[in-house]
Order: sequence, then structure tokens, then C-alpha cells
Amino acid sequence: MIKINISTPPIIAKTLAVSGFAASVLLAATPAHAISFNFSFQDTDGGTNGFVTGTLIGLEEGDNPGSGITATVTSSPGGEGVGSGYSFSSTNGSGLAFTVINGNITFANAGFINPINPPFAYALLLGTTGNKGSNNLLTDLATFAYADSANSTIQFTAATPTPVPFEPNPAVGGAILGFCFGAAKLRRNHLAKKRMVSVEA
Repeated sequence: MIKINISTPPIIAKTLAVSGFAASVLLAATPAHAISFNFSFQDTDGGTNGFVTGTLIGLEEGDNPGSGITATVTSSPGGEGVGSGYSFSSTNGSGLAFTVINGNITFANAGFINPINPPFAYALLLGTTGNKGSNNLLTDLATFAYADSANSTIQFTAATPTPVPFEPNPAVGGAILGFCFGAAKLRRNHLAKKRMVSVEA
């Protein structure tokens, strides 16, 4: 009687181990949290009925205390206050500057200062509807003020996509590809060396 025994090496376990490690490296990639938002509100108090528009940079999903968030004013009814350089200054009693849920700003109560206009400074306040803290305001505290004290016209729209759980980078991508190629080579080598045929009479 001829009996053929084919011994398959534990390559599957090794390949799974390598693949699992590669997956862990992938999941440890740098989180992509930063979101930018466009904003606009109407000067309902100042009488121009024009719009103040701009961009917020540096927000994250969830509660944002404000640190690290900056603002740029891109337009105003009279052209005053336009420019970048607005740094977060304070909230008005809430402790939170912004709340972002599913890529949308649901709460705002933030003040920004731009010291580019000495001896005055441009001030930008942003607040959401129903918020008793900050009113929507752009002013230099002396010569102009564009405001929506009821917070009834404020609009926020995401300027960048909603963040994903991770952000691949070249180093991580190269490591993962290296592990994949290594696993494939390991499988080929072991199949070539470990396949054994024994013949018994």
C-alpha cells in the first residue's frame, strides 16, 4: 500500500500573526482630528444688514475648550477687521468654546482677539442660537461694530471633511506593505521546504 502524507507547515498562524501586527500598526496611525469651519453672521444690529464671514481652524470632534483655535475674517460689510491673526481669547462663562458633533458645530461661545490694529484690537465673538454667552460681533471697540445680538443668523459649515479614525502616513504605509510582502515570501518559502511526501509499503 502506498500512503502519501502531506505535511502543511503552520504558515497560516505565522501569516495571521504578521497580519495582526500590521493591523495594529495601522490602527496606531496618527489620528486625524483637526476640522476647519466657515462661519457667517448678519449685521442685524448695526444697520448695514451685510455679512461677516470667515474661517475657524483647529477644531476637533467633541468639546473644544478653545486653546489652539484660530480665526480669519474674510469679509465684513465695510471691509474692517478683515484678515488672519485672530487668536482664541476666552469664553463667556461656559468653559467651552465650541462643541462639534458628527462634524457640525452645535455650540459656540468664543472670543478672538487680533492685535493688528493698535492702539485698538479687532475683537470677534461667535455664539450659537439660544446661547446666553457670546453674541456674534466684529468690532474694534471704537469705530465700528457689526453685530447679531440675538445670534439668529449665525451659520457654520465644515470647510474640511469630517475626520476619519486615522490618517495614514508614508512611514506607516511602508511598514504595512513591508509586512505584507514579508508574509507572502514567508508563505512561499515554507510551502517549498515543508511539503514532504513519504511512501510506506
